[in-house]
Amino acid sequence: MTNKVHLRTPVKIYTEGWVDTELVITDDSLIIGKQKISLGEIEDLEDIDVNGVSCIQIKKDSKIIIQLPGNIHQQVFRYIAFNLKADKFAVYFLPSATVGGVVSSAMQWEKGYFSVTDEGLWFLSSKNQQRIPVENLGSIKKDTREVGGKQKVVLVLSHVEKSNVVTSLIFCPESTLEMLENYLQRLFDKHKPSINLSENEKQILTLIYSGLDFASIENIIGISTDELNKYYDRLVDAGLAKVVKIRKEVELSPRGVSMVDKISKR
Repeated sequence: MTNKVHLRTPVKIYTEGWVDTELVITDDSLIIGKQKISLGEIEDLEDIDVNGVSCIQIKKDSKIIIQLPGNIHQQVFRYIAFNLKADKFAVYFLPSATVGGVVSSAMQWEKGYFSVTDEGLWFLSSKNQQRIPVENLGSIKKDTREVGGKQKVVLVLSHVEKSNVVTSLIFCPESTLEMLENYLQRLFDKHKPSINLSENEKQILTLIYSGLDFASIENIIGISTDELNKYYDRLVDAGLAKVVKIRKEVELSPRGVSMVDKISKR
């Protein structure tokens, strides 16, 4: 059986600098120069920026960065996203139903697939290929929402985009929904930080999320600089925050934002 060629195009790959080569896409593989990669072996895919250049990064063992002609970038990204190694579920989905607690009026339910890799969750349709890094996932729960004018049980995913807490909705047969919830919960538990927060740490996370700096938090909590530094060290070590200034000024990581979202709901 002939392995149909869908696309042949010059590209650049990044290996300590840009190298010119050719990309060939067939029914079941990518051929990048002399390297052949089975689509079913690609572990994940991302749109990334390299020195101001929009690129596709594919992961198979290591990471391969490809710069495509601009007019076919999205076409290639979509094709790989639909065919990479993943568990795929036929669903209706409503991505970014709320952003920062505000309901999005522009979004509509789409028919497509919810696809899960080891590192990312995907909403896939002909016009939408949205990836959520697993580490950005905050919570998974079932709830009742309006679908097609009727109240239906849906899966609500809370995740983080650009420091905003976002909720997305998934609707499918209830047996599939139950299986998907359990599957995602196991994945979430595998990636969630192993830390039990004290009341001070919860308050510090919330104050950082509010945009307060080190000195302000120090005064509000009523602790010394050394004590606050120790708290910051714990949050950074747990993956809930990252250092942005030498004096331990930190901003919340997606996991930290998700934690604040949970704290605020208690």
